[in-house]
Amino acid sequence: MSHWKALEPLIVEDALRALRELLADNPDDQFYVAAFHGVYRERDGTISLPSLGANTVAAREDEEEASGDFWDADWNPADWDHELVDFESDALNQAAGAADKAARQASRAGWLQAEKDCFDMLVSASQKVREALGDSPHASQLTPDFVVFVHDEEYATDLARRCIGDKAFFRLFPDEKKKDRERQRVAALPEAERIDFLVGRLHRNDGAIGSEEATEQLCAIGAPAVPALLARMDHGRSRSKHGWDGAMLLGRIGVATPEVLDALKTQMATSRDEPGRAWAARALAYLGQSDWLLAQLEQAGGGETDAARMAIEGLCAPYSSFRDPTPLPLDYRTLEALLEGPPATVKLVLDILRPGSGYCELRAGEVDEALRGLASPHAFVRRHAASLCWERGLGDAIGQRLLPVLAERLAKDDNADVRWQAARSIGYWKAAGQPWHAAVEHAALHDTDERVRTAAQSVLQGDDY
Repeated sequence: MSHWKALEPLIVEDALRALRELLADNPDDQFYVAAFHGVYRERDGTISLPSLGANTVAAREDEEEASGDFWDADWNPADWDHELVDFESDALNQAAGAADKAARQASRAGWLQAEKDCFDMLVSASQKVREALGDSPHASQLTPDFVVFVHDEEYATDLARRCIGDKAFFRLFPDEKKKDRERQRVAALPEAERIDFLVGRLHRNDGAIGSEEATEQLCAIGAPAVPALLARMDHGRSRSKHGWDGAMLLGRIGVATPEVLDALKTQMATSRDEPGRAWAARALAYLGQSDWLLAQLEQAGGGETDAARMAIEGLCAPYSSFRDPTPLPLDYRTLEALLEGPPATVKLVLDILRPGSGYCELRAGEVDEALRGLASPHAFVRRHAASLCWERGLGDAIGQRLLPVLAERLAKDDNADVRWQAARSIGYWKAAGQPWHAAVEHAALHDTDERVRTAAQSVLQGDDY
């Protein structure tokens, strides 16, 4: 039995006690919902206990009937009269602490399983709490369709459906049933019709399929969606307001035909829409056109003109998180070339790729290039590479290649930012990084930079970042 599954009897007992007390303290109120909500978690880090909330019929906007929209305030614990019901006993908190510690010390696969186990446990606990309350002396204070569910921003309706059951869920939220049927209808359309429909849903957040879902489906369709996306491009004559998303999707799909490249180059050069120009430049980089962009930068004479700025936006894109959904491999040669350019270019590159802007993630096939980046003559490249080497989900075999080089950077690099990032990345490897803690211990005691010493001390203490 997993640590989180073992919590179920405790969380059911504590939630029932707290909800019964809430009902007893409010004898004139009728309740229609309770929910576990706000499970805070960070990948490889803490998984917290949820909060418990409940709401009364009197607190609803329409006392006669709850909203049939799952996304309405009636079903959002943050908007309820009893948002935070104190329910955790010492025993539950201690058990949750042990489950959290086990998850943080586990492998990446172990952490992901712990997250799943936590939500599976909460779904089961919700069902048991609902059943027990329905059989309690306070059952008359519950509406006939009273429900208990798990509210989570990421998993949304999926968790609620599991807690409540499809039949009751669709009765409470008829719009979700319509959306379910609409998704099925769209999925069954001939490919060309489906593409047209999905393109029409870009920038739309009403209906069953919003912009984000349409984007993902178009990318999954791939090359057949390219003609429809080309039609959205700003060719100078059409002056499309949505050329930026056409460019973004073309970059993600990764089909570098002459027609695609010409459309992107035209939009970058002629569009009056700055996001349209910038996304065309980024897409060109994703499609392997960095040499062309470097030539445009050289012609523009550095980073002070608009044309130069657009070229640099594109050339920096392969090192940002927007690269991750594209097939483009990591290659630091372009970044090194930019850092060897004129001061105006270097200044703009460092601003676009400033720490905290969101960097790409390292893939298994990119380890050689990351190691080369760690040895770059440019401190910024070494720091960027070190920031990617935290990804312990790549597995211990890759960790055995990355960790000794990170330890060397921590011990010997003359740039404090690189040493700081190297220390943090070693820490993210958790137990796998311990054979290299001698370098971390030395940094914690002797590094000349306070921030590096603090980061190293956090690694030794096992702190989450």
